Amino acid sequence: MGFVKACNLDDLEEDEILLVEIEGHEKMAFYIVDGEVFATSDTCTHGEASLSEDGYIDEGVVVCSWHDGAFDIRSGEACRHPCFEPIKTYKTEIRGDEVFVEVE
Repeated sequence: MGFVKACNLDDLEEDEILLVEIEGHEKMAFYIVDGEVFATSDTCTHGEASLSEDGYIDEGVVVCSWHDGAFDIRSGEACRHPCFEPIKTYKTEIRGDEVFVEVE
């Protein structure tokens, strides 16, 4: 499918999580960390919690508040127990003041 518009750049705030729903795809969480935009799946692989609703960002990782597991925002890798399975990451592009995400 390629890149589709996800949100406007000014919808994102540094170290905050934005939930974006793109029709026909899983819910995605968007982040700005150190001035870069990242996107991951919104669901924790350990407890099925919504990272955008129940999580927070701490030094470049998204922490699921249900069980304190965490994932690297850049790679999706699980980096704190009890999480073992990574979350999916998506490529993003900034075009002007819009954020696009690559979907299949």
